[in-house]
Amino acid sequence: MKKYTLKNLTDAHGWLGIIISGLLFVVFFAGSISLFRHEIFLWSVQPTHVIKQGEILSASEIMELAIADRPFNAKEHLTILPPSEETPYYQAYVDLIEEQAGREFIGLLLDPYTGQVVGEIDQFILADFIYQLHRDLNIPFGIYIIGFVTLFFFFMLLSGILLHARKLVGNFFQYRTDSNTRSKLLDMHNVVGTISIPFTLMYALSGLIFNLVIIYQIAFAVILYKGDQEALLNDAGVRSVEVEWQDNPQKFNNIDQLVEQYSAEFGHVPKVVRMYNYGDESTVMHLIGRIDGNFAQRFEVAINLSDNSIIFKDDVNQHSEVRHGIDTLSELHFGGFAGLDLRFIYFILGIAVCGLIVTGNLLWIEKRQKQLKISQRSVKVATCTTLISTLGVGIACCVAFLAERLLPVSFPERADFVVYAFVATLLISAIIALFIEKRTFLVASFVSAAGILLLTIISDWLLFPENLQLLWQAGQYTAFGMQVGFAAVAALFTFIAYKLAQKTAIEETIIEGDFATN
Repeated sequence: MKKYTLKNLTDAHGWLGIIISGLLFVVFFAGSISLFRHEIFLWSVQPTHVIKQGEILSASEIMELAIADRPFNAKEHLTILPPSEETPYYQAYVDLIEEQAGREFIGLLLDPYTGQVVGEIDQFILADFIYQLHRDLNIPFGIYIIGFVTLFFFFMLLSGILLHARKLVGNFFQYRTDSNTRSKLLDMHNVVGTISIPFTLMYALSGLIFNLVIIYQIAFAVILYKGDQEALLNDAGVRSVEVEWQDNPQKFNNIDQLVEQYSAEFGHVPKVVRMYNYGDESTVMHLIGRIDGNFAQRFEVAINLSDNSIIFKDDVNQHSEVRHGIDTLSELHFGGFAGLDLRFIYFILGIAVCGLIVTGNLLWIEKRQKQLKISQRSVKVATCTTLISTLGVGIACCVAFLAERLLPVSFPERADFVVYAFVATLLISAIIALFIEKRTFLVASFVSAAGILLLTIISDWLLFPENLQLLWQAGQYTAFGMQVGFAAVAALFTFIAYKLAQKTAIEETIIEGDFATN
């Protein structure tokens, strides 16, 4: 590669990295945490309501309990998510008559054995909030912003591979411990980047498809399908149920029988049981779930309850290759095709990429600091942005976990205040980062985060000691696993803070010695 080409590619790699680094860090950091969003959701809910053992209520019984005493809009949807290993509660989404209820729908969390309403699903927002940070930053049009960030990230990966192609194998594990700080950072950046290439390429490609799919859809509809979007959606496996309301009330006794029938046929209880025109003669049941023994293969079937006729059915024998491809990418993206151990590996790789982003920023900042002709304002902006988008976001997440635990379930605006706690912490961190010395901010941030996580563990036991004991006796260990995770991260943060403080003390001692000598 020619010298000027190499220089231009290096500059492009560095500038793109510094521009998108803040958002990219949030995506990977929140995405790494979201790998355990089911565990986070259970940690939020289980200590507040321990499930009593017994016989699980049927889907039809839960439907009746979900709509009881509520202005249910039967012309819309009634959706039930049966209990699973990830979420041992029934989840019910009930469409409401907006004029009477003041909102379009309500999401309920129900005890699978008693049918008791544990609370509204939106009250336990933390897991979904962090996932939405990863997906679209929780802002309007965020999914497209992240899509273009992913596009630039893909270019950065390719440019990084080209830059290090000649030394990719020879210096695969090179890490110079006795060299200067820049060499250490560069080696760390290169080693993590090389090891994570398959992982990051998979995430870049799948993220592009997920976040910019609407652009592909518009292009295909215009060019290949000549504006026929319905034909495009049919080929893509996007099915919709359209039934005409008959205004003839009728109850059906075959709901549970059909659920059991298709559970036996496909080897899994449906993940989604959705009713259209529930309680009318035209009632249709829509089942969606996974097929046992198939990687990322799902089934989807819509049935007229009046005569058990099938409106459409997607399974192994008849399915959309596009839909199957997207489901496969989804399984790869979220690590859903294996157990907890794979998600831990994904988590470690995701955090390693966060380290890759930080080291890249530090290398860029150090290089700019040495260029005397360059304005140092850009260096200060990059430094503050790096601190806020990394440590600021990390502390804000810790505070959100604490708020999720401390706010009472009965508090009507509980979900909003969890978000407020996150945003307020991020803003405060940003203000502090502007006015205090960088090393001091680093040490204080790690110490604060560790303290908040330990306080979260203590709050668990102060608020719900009896329920936690019942969970342990029932063999439900998710909440305790989360506490172990909090403790491990707090210990790591404390260690990092200690090392940073120790290094600061050594540097100050050296400076004082130099002054005394002079």
